[in-house]
Amino acid sequence: MIKNIKKEVGNKINSKIKNKIIVKTKEKKPAESLKPEKENVLSQQNKELVSQKKSKLLGKTIEKLDNNEVDKTKKKNIILKKSKRGERAGTGISGFDTMVEKGFERESINLIAGGSGSGKSIFALQFLMEGVKKGEKVLYITFEEKKDEFYENMKKFGWDLAKAENSGKFIFLEYSPEKVKMMLDEGGGTIESIVFKNNIERMVIDSITSFSLLFDDELSKRQANLGLFSIIRNWNCTTLLTVQYDPLDKRDKEISSIEFEVDSITLLYFVSIKNKRERFIEVLKMRGTNHSKEIHLFEISRGGIKVGKKAESREMS
Repeated sequence: MIKNIKKEVGNKINSKIKNKIIVKTKEKKPAESLKPEKENVLSQQNKELVSQKKSKLLGKTIEKLDNNEVDKTKKKNIILKKSKRGERAGTGISGFDTMVEKGFERESINLIAGGSGSGKSIFALQFLMEGVKKGEKVLYITFEEKKDEFYENMKKFGWDLAKAENSGKFIFLEYSPEKVKMMLDEGGGTIESIVFKNNIERMVIDSITSFSLLFDDELSKRQANLGLFSIIRNWNCTTLLTVQYDPLDKRDKEISSIEFEVDSITLLYFVSIKNKRERFIEVLKMRGTNHSKEIHLFEISRGGIKVGKKAESREMS
């Protein structure tokens, strides 16, 4: 359709310029003594003038049309993806939703922070599978996991990701941090196309730590994260970002550049207590939510994460 519009605009511009030149030629009649050679020169000049004006005007018009077409397509995608702001996206994690008023706020950006083995990926995937269970389309973006191995590992929790993928509700995207950096320059790129085309409602990026390693200083890291969050907020997704972070290590500054930009921070602890490793969960912040201020024990078993009773103060000391 845009090609036909461009062709039609080109024809109109061509006709308009020719008419103007014909009028000017009639107004200024050449002297009778004008030689044929001079007439040929003027004719050639007129042709060149037509070509130059046509090229200039057509170029500007086409550029304007192209930009409008891009804007219309993007606006159309955003309109089609109806906002659900104010609603809640349940996680399916037993005991956690009661801590946060029935789940994460729709279209929010949420950080799941914890050390190695704390359960970040399982938490994030359980959130996605709850979406699949409710008929929503979800996207899992990973910088580190290999698809076949990841699918096989998740079977032990009772999650058949291949089946979910075949149903069209679960999309696995193995991406590199460099591609995400490129996406910022493109203003959305491949991921944005997937989100709009499939009407994605829940998204996980696991983990943002790999992306942050591309930047040498805190300022560059923060600017890149702000750019990423700005793009994500246009997609109307409820997003979980995992990050490698030890909540008990005061020297660990991994979340310092983004803690004020995300809508919530959930901390996962995996600590040794009385010669035994225990897992704990804490909601550090969640905007617009009267969330639990307690630290709770949780366990990982078939079916995923289950949050239990609140931890005693002596256990976390």
